[in-house]
Amino acid sequence: MKTDSNSLKSVERSFRVLEFVRDNEPVSLTRISKELDASKSTIHRHLSTLVSIGYLIRKDGVYRVSCEFLSYANRIHLRDPSYPIINRKVQELADESEELVQFTTDERGRLVYLFKQTGRNGLFSRSDARTFRPLHSTAGGKAILSTWPREKVEAYIDRNGLETITERTISSASTLFERLEEVRERGYATNREETVEGLGAVSVPIKDPNGEMIGALGISGPINRVLNGDSEYPQILLDAKKELELTIRLL
Repeated sequence: MKTDSNSLKSVERSFRVLEFVRDNEPVSLTRISKELDASKSTIHRHLSTLVSIGYLIRKDGVYRVSCEFLSYANRIHLRDPSYPIINRKVQELADESEELVQFTTDERGRLVYLFKQTGRNGLFSRSDARTFRPLHSTAGGKAILSTWPREKVEAYIDRNGLETITERTISSASTLFERLEEVRERGYATNREETVEGLGAVSVPIKDPNGEMIGALGISGPINRVLNGDSEYPQILLDAKKELELTIRLL
Protein backbone atom coordinates (compact mmCIF):
# COMPACT_ATOMS: atom_id res chain seq x y z
CA MET A 1 0.00 0.00 0.00
CA LYS A 2 1.46 3.34 -1.05
CA THR A 3 1.70 6.18 1.42
CA ASP A 4 -0.17 9.28 0.37
CA SER A 5 2.63 11.85 0.60
CA ASN A 6 0.21 14.75 0.16
CA SER A 7 -1.82 13.56 3.15
CA LEU A 8 1.33 13.27 5.25
CA LYS A 9 2.40 16.77 4.26
CA SER A 10 -1.05 18.07 5.15
CA VAL A 11 -0.85 16.49 8.60
CA GLU A 12 2.63 17.93 9.09
CA ARG A 13 1.39 21.39 8.08
CA SER A 14 -1.51 21.15 10.55
CA PHE A 15 0.92 20.37 13.36
CA ARG A 16 3.14 23.28 12.34
CA VAL A 17 0.12 25.59 12.44
CA LEU A 18 -0.92 24.21 15.82
CA GLU A 19 2.57 24.63 17.28
CA PHE A 20 2.84 28.17 15.94
CA VAL A 21 -0.46 29.14 17.56
CA ARG A 22 0.64 27.51 20.81
CA ASP A 23 3.89 29.47 20.90
CA ASN A 24 2.47 32.82 19.75
CA GLU A 25 -1.15 33.00 20.88
CA PRO A 26 -3.28 34.99 20.39
CA VAL A 27 -2.34 35.13 16.73
CA SER A 28 -4.06 36.15 13.50
CA LEU A 29 -4.46 34.31 10.23
CA THR A 30 -2.34 36.94 8.49
CA ARG A 31 0.60 36.47 10.82
CA ILE A 32 0.45 32.67 10.67
CA SER A 33 0.35 32.78 6.88
CA LYS A 34 3.33 35.14 6.75
CA GLU A 35 5.48 33.32 9.30
CA LEU A 36 4.81 29.86 7.87
CA ASP A 37 5.20 31.10 4.30
CA ALA A 38 1.90 29.72 3.08
CA SER A 39 -1.16 31.24 1.45
CA LYS A 40 -3.99 32.51 3.62
CA SER A 41 -6.40 30.07 1.98
CA THR A 42 -4.18 27.11 2.84
CA ILE A 43 -3.65 28.21 6.44
CA HIS A 44 -7.35 29.01 6.82
CA ARG A 45 -8.26 25.43 5.87
CA HIS A 46 -5.96 24.04 8.53
CA LEU A 47 -7.19 26.52 11.14
CA SER A 48 -10.83 25.78 10.36
CA THR A 49 -10.22 22.05 10.73
CA LEU A 50 -8.38 22.48 14.03
CA VAL A 51 -11.18 24.69 15.34
CA SER A 52 -13.87 22.23 14.23
CA ILE A 53 -12.25 19.29 16.03
CA GLY A 54 -11.69 21.32 19.18
CA TYR A 55 -7.94 21.91 19.30
CA LEU A 56 -8.08 25.64 18.58
CA ILE A 57 -10.54 28.38 19.42
CA ARG A 58 -11.18 31.50 17.38
CA LYS A 59 -12.36 34.67 19.08
CA ASP A 60 -12.22 38.30 17.96
CA GLY A 61 -10.35 37.32 14.81
CA VAL A 62 -7.42 35.59 16.54
CA TYR A 63 -6.61 32.00 17.41
CA ARG A 64 -5.66 30.29 20.66
CA VAL A 65 -5.14 26.69 21.70
CA SER A 66 -8.11 25.14 23.47
CA CYS A 67 -8.35 23.49 26.87
CA GLU A 68 -8.42 20.14 25.06
CA PHE A 69 -4.68 19.98 25.62
CA LEU A 70 -5.18 19.88 29.37
CA SER A 71 -6.49 16.35 28.96
CA TYR A 72 -3.22 15.35 27.31
CA ALA A 73 -1.19 16.94 30.09
CA ASN A 74 -3.32 15.19 32.69
CA ARG A 75 -2.82 11.85 30.96
CA ILE A 76 0.95 12.30 31.05
CA HIS A 77 0.86 13.22 34.73
CA LEU A 78 -1.22 10.13 35.52
CA ARG A 79 0.43 7.53 33.30
CA ASP A 80 3.09 6.66 35.89
CA PRO A 81 1.75 5.76 39.37
CA SER A 82 4.81 7.40 40.93
CA TYR A 83 4.05 10.84 39.46
CA PRO A 84 1.45 11.96 42.07
CA ILE A 85 3.89 11.01 44.85
CA ILE A 86 6.73 12.86 43.14
CA ASN A 87 4.54 15.92 42.60
CA ARG A 88 3.70 16.03 46.32
CA LYS A 89 7.40 15.80 47.17
CA VAL A 90 8.13 18.70 44.80
CA GLN A 91 5.60 20.81 46.70
CA GLU A 92 7.00 19.75 50.08
CA LEU A 93 10.56 20.62 49.08
CA ALA A 94 9.49 24.01 47.74
CA ASP A 95 7.93 24.79 51.12
CA GLU A 96 11.00 23.54 52.97
CA SER A 97 13.69 25.14 50.83
CA GLU A 98 11.69 28.22 49.77
CA GLU A 99 13.37 27.80 46.36
CA LEU A 100 12.29 26.65 42.90
CA VAL A 101 11.88 22.85 42.87
CA GLN A 102 11.44 20.88 39.66
CA PHE A 103 11.05 17.29 38.53
CA THR A 104 12.33 16.56 35.05
CA THR A 105 12.68 13.63 32.70
CA ASP A 106 14.26 13.08 29.30
CA GLU A 107 12.67 12.79 25.90
CA ARG A 108 14.69 12.41 22.70
CA GLY A 109 17.84 13.70 24.36
CA ARG A 110 16.21 16.79 25.83
CA LEU A 111 15.24 17.64 29.37
CA VAL A 112 11.47 17.98 29.87
CA TYR A 113 9.95 19.74 32.90
CA LEU A 114 7.05 17.72 34.32
CA PHE A 115 6.42 19.27 37.76
CA LYS A 116 7.57 22.47 39.38
CA GLN A 117 6.76 24.50 42.46
CA THR A 118 8.15 27.87 43.47
CA GLY A 119 8.89 28.46 47.14
CA ARG A 120 8.52 31.78 48.93
CA ASN A 121 11.96 33.03 47.84
CA GLY A 122 12.17 31.00 44.64
CA LEU A 123 13.03 32.37 41.23
CA PHE A 124 10.23 32.66 38.71
CA SER A 125 10.69 30.20 35.84
CA ARG A 126 8.84 29.89 32.56
CA SER A 127 10.01 26.30 32.18
CA ASP A 128 7.13 23.90 31.60
CA ALA A 129 6.30 20.79 29.59
CA ARG A 130 6.99 22.74 26.38
CA THR A 131 10.51 23.64 27.51
CA PHE A 132 13.33 21.44 26.24
CA ARG A 133 16.97 21.82 27.27
CA PRO A 134 20.05 19.77 26.36
CA LEU A 135 20.68 17.15 29.02
CA HIS A 136 24.39 17.96 29.41
CA SER A 137 23.70 21.62 30.28
CA THR A 138 21.50 21.10 33.34
CA ALA A 139 21.76 19.50 36.77
CA GLY A 140 18.70 17.36 36.08
CA GLY A 141 20.06 16.29 32.72
CA LYS A 142 23.42 15.28 34.16
CA ALA A 143 21.67 13.38 36.96
CA ILE A 144 19.78 11.45 34.27
CA LEU A 145 22.87 10.91 32.09
CA SER A 146 24.73 9.53 35.11
CA THR A 147 22.34 6.55 35.15
CA TRP A 148 23.04 5.67 31.51
CA PRO A 149 25.73 3.25 30.31
CA ARG A 150 28.66 4.87 28.51
CA GLU A 151 27.48 3.64 25.10
CA LYS A 152 24.14 5.41 25.51
CA VAL A 153 25.83 8.67 26.54
CA GLU A 154 28.14 8.41 23.52
CA ALA A 155 25.10 7.92 21.29
CA TYR A 156 23.52 11.02 22.86
CA ILE A 157 26.64 13.06 22.06
CA ASP A 158 26.81 11.73 18.49
CA ARG A 159 23.14 12.49 17.88
CA ASN A 160 22.80 15.85 19.64
CA GLY A 161 26.30 17.25 19.99
CA LEU A 162 27.25 19.30 23.05
CA GLU A 163 25.49 22.60 22.49
CA THR A 164 27.04 25.53 24.34
CA ILE A 165 24.54 27.79 26.09
CA THR A 166 26.93 29.78 28.30
CA GLU A 167 30.71 29.85 28.56
CA ARG A 168 30.40 27.37 31.44
CA THR A 169 28.40 24.75 29.55
CA ILE A 170 30.22 21.44 29.13
CA SER A 171 31.48 21.33 25.55
CA SER A 172 33.76 18.28 25.41
CA ALA A 173 32.94 14.59 25.78
CA SER A 174 35.88 13.95 28.11
CA THR A 175 34.72 16.66 30.52
CA LEU A 176 31.17 15.33 30.43
CA PHE A 177 32.28 11.81 31.31
CA GLU A 178 34.39 13.18 34.18
CA ARG A 179 31.43 15.12 35.56
CA LEU A 180 29.12 12.12 35.26
CA GLU A 181 31.56 9.99 37.24
CA GLU A 182 31.55 12.67 39.95
CA VAL A 183 27.74 12.55 40.00
CA ARG A 184 27.79 8.78 40.50
CA GLU A 185 30.30 9.07 43.34
CA ARG A 186 28.51 11.77 45.35
CA GLY A 187 24.93 10.97 44.29
CA TYR A 188 23.90 14.37 42.92
CA ALA A 189 24.57 16.65 39.95
CA THR A 190 25.07 20.41 39.83
CA ASN A 191 24.58 23.22 37.37
CA ARG A 192 26.98 26.10 37.88
CA GLU A 193 25.78 28.84 35.53
CA GLU A 194 25.73 26.39 32.62
CA THR A 195 22.31 27.47 31.35
CA VAL A 196 21.85 30.96 32.81
CA GLU A 197 24.46 33.27 34.31
CA GLY A 198 24.01 33.48 38.07
CA LEU A 199 21.82 30.36 38.27
CA GLY A 200 22.79 27.30 40.26
CA ALA A 201 21.03 23.97 40.68
CA VAL A 202 21.35 20.62 42.42
CA SER A 203 19.58 17.47 41.24
CA VAL A 204 19.35 13.76 42.07
CA PRO A 205 18.19 10.87 39.85
CA ILE A 206 15.04 9.03 40.89
CA LYS A 207 14.73 5.35 39.97
CA ASP A 208 11.94 2.80 40.02
CA PRO A 209 12.14 -0.55 41.88
CA ASN A 210 13.78 -2.15 38.82
CA GLY A 211 16.55 0.43 38.80
CA GLU A 212 15.14 2.21 35.76
CA MET A 213 15.40 5.99 35.68
CA ILE A 214 12.11 7.86 36.24
CA GLY A 215 13.54 11.37 36.22
CA ALA A 216 15.47 13.88 38.29
CA LEU A 217 14.44 15.95 41.31
CA GLY A 218 16.18 19.29 41.68
CA ILE A 219 16.40 22.63 43.45
CA SER A 220 17.35 25.79 41.53
CA GLY A 221 18.13 29.35 42.58
CA PRO A 222 20.83 32.02 42.75
CA ILE A 223 24.15 30.20 42.70
CA ASN A 224 25.35 31.92 45.88
CA ARG A 225 22.38 30.40 47.75
CA VAL A 226 22.09 27.00 46.15
CA LEU A 227 25.74 26.06 45.74
CA ASN A 228 27.61 27.87 48.47
CA GLY A 229 29.89 25.85 50.73
CA ASP A 230 27.28 25.61 53.49
CA SER A 231 24.34 24.65 51.29
CA GLU A 232 22.11 21.94 52.75
CA TYR A 233 20.32 21.33 49.46
CA PRO A 234 22.44 18.37 48.27
CA GLN A 235 21.70 16.46 51.49
CA ILE A 236 18.04 17.51 51.46
CA LEU A 237 17.71 16.07 47.96
CA LEU A 238 19.60 12.88 48.81
CA ASP A 239 17.24 12.33 51.74
CA ALA A 240 14.23 13.06 49.52
CA LYS A 241 15.55 10.56 46.97
CA LYS A 242 15.72 7.78 49.58
CA GLU A 243 12.21 8.54 50.81
CA LEU A 244 10.74 8.75 47.32
CA GLU A 245 12.32 5.56 46.05
CA LEU A 246 11.20 3.68 49.16
CA THR A 247 7.64 4.96 48.77
CA ILE A 248 7.63 4.02 45.09
CA ARG A 249 8.79 0.49 45.93
CA LEU A 250 5.78 0.14 48.23
CA LEU A 251 3.24 1.10 45.56
